[in-house]
Amino acid sequence: MWRYGLPQLEAGLPPEAGAVIDLRQVKQEQRRLMWDVAAREAWPGITVRLGTSLPAGGVIKRIQFGTGDLYEIESVPAEVSFRPTQTPGSAEAYISVMVQVEGSTTIRQSRRDALVEPGDICLLDECSAFRMSAKEWGRIYFLRLPRAQVLGRHPQLERLFARTLRSTDTGTSLLADLLLRVGRDAPRLDEAQRHAVLGGVVQMLGLASPIDTIAGGNDWRVREALEFIELNLCLPDLSAENVARDQRISRRRLDQILQQQIGQSISGHIWSRRLERAAEDLHNPERAQHSIAQIAFANGFEDAAHFTRAFKRRYLVTPGQWRRDKAA
Repeated sequence: MWRYGLPQLEAGLPPEAGAVIDLRQVKQEQRRLMWDVAAREAWPGITVRLGTSLPAGGVIKRIQFGTGDLYEIESVPAEVSFRPTQTPGSAEAYISVMVQVEGSTTIRQSRRDALVEPGDICLLDECSAFRMSAKEWGRIYFLRLPRAQVLGRHPQLERLFARTLRSTDTGTSLLADLLLRVGRDAPRLDEAQRHAVLGGVVQMLGLASPIDTIAGGNDWRVREALEFIELNLCLPDLSAENVARDQRISRRRLDQILQQQIGQSISGHIWSRRLERAAEDLHNPERAQHSIAQIAFANGFEDAAHFTRAFKRRYLVTPGQWRRDKAA
C-alpha cells in the first residue's frame, strides 16, 4: 500500500496545526450538527451529512498557507455536497488538490466520476458543484490554492478536474509525498517561507498533469511556448511574435494551437499571466516595501497607469485596494 512508504508522515498534521473541530471534544448528540457547521465555516458552500447518528470521532485541522489553506480531515462515512459561492474570475476562487491518505472516496463533478484511493490525487474546481461520498472511515489532505494562480501556470489542469491521478504514476506519487511533508513542516515555517513553498507547490502541480497525456499532437509545442512565456514574462518587449519565433512557427498557427489547447491566444495568455503575477506580488509580504509601479514594471508593464486600469478591469478593484484588502 502507498501509505506504508511514508511511515514518518502517517501521524498527520502536527499538534501545532489548528484544529477547526475535534468531535471527541463535543457531546455525542451534538456531533453531527457541529461537524456540518465547522465544514461550512471552512468551505462556504459545503454541506455534510455523516453516515452515522452518533459518530465516534472526527477531526478537521487547518494551516493557513500564504494565499491558500492546507486541511487534514479524518472522518467517519459521510456524504458531501458543494455549491460554488465564487465565479471563475473571482479573486477568492479556489482549486482543491485532494490527497487520499486512508480509506477511499468517490467524487462526481461536471458529469465525471472518480474513485480516489490511498495515494491518489484528485483536483476539484470550487467554481463548479460537486459531490463526495465515503463509505468508510478515512483521512484526506486538501490543499486549497487560488484558482487564477494555478490555472495561470497550468491552464491544461482544467482537463483533469474530477479525474483520479493514480499513485502508481511517479509524478503523482512524488506530488502526494510533497504535500504530506509540507503539512508536517508548515507550522515551523514563517509567513514568507509559506508563500515561497506555496509558489513551489503550484509549479510542482505540473507533475500531476503530463501534457503529453491530455493535449494531443502539439503538446510539446504548447509546453515549450508556455515555458518560454513564464521565463520571459518580466520583459516588456515579450510579444506573441517573440514566442512564435522561438517555436519556429507562424504566430497565426501558434495562436490556433493555444486556442485549441488552453482556450487563449498567445497575447491573451501573456496578458493574463502578467496580471496574475502582479496580483500574487501585491499579496506577497516579501514585496510589501515595493511600490505598485515597481511591481507593475517587474511584471512587464511599461506604464503604471495602464497597469492600474487593466488590473481593475480584471479584479474589479485597484491594485492599492487589492493590497489593502489582503493586509486587513
